[in-house]
Amino acid sequence: MGGSAHMSFTMAAVLTAGGIYAWTKKGSKASLIAGSAVGALFLGSGLLIQSGQNKSGHLLALASSLALATGMGHRAIQTQKFMPAGLVATLGVASILYQGKKVNEWWNE
Repeated sequence: MGGSAHMSFTMAAVLTAGGIYAWTKKGSKASLIAGSAVGALFLGSGLLIQSGQNKSGHLLALASSLALATGMGHRAIQTQKFMPAGLVATLGVASILYQGKKVNEWWNE
């Protein structure tokens, strides 16, 4: 796993594992589906980046990060709880910052 794909692959693993964890502990099919779906988007972005399609890969990861931060941020505000929605929203914001920086770097190439 080289280059700048590491953040996408890490997010894919964390979100998929989190969805599986929520499903096994709480029976949450929604968490399993959402975690796996957004994890798959991050996996796809990492694969694009690894194959040299840096702009497309980082744009996909940025869009996925925005959706993640928005959705989970809204849920954290509704529930007034940091765990797990606030933590996942925070990861989304961190990913937005990283992916936004990478999109900016690759934009003019």
